[in-house]
Amino acid sequence: MKTLYQEQAKVAHAAFLDALSGEFIARTGYGAYVHLNPFDVHRLFKDYLKHGVSIRDYVKQSVKAYLSA
Repeated sequence: MKTLYQEQAKVAHAAFLDALSGEFIARTGYGAYVHLNPFDVHRLFKDYLKHGVSIRDYVKQSVKAYLSA
């Protein structure tokens, strides 16, 4: 039986992927997986969990930093 935390983590992960892909599409016309490999996306999600900010704010900041590099 899955715990509530596991279900919330799945929802947060799906929302994170949706926001990340949407931000890349808005800025470049291409989704996240054109720019990042699955390992990098997972690493970004783990980093997001540590920061305690909204998904939208974290994704905007991360995509901006990635495209500036």
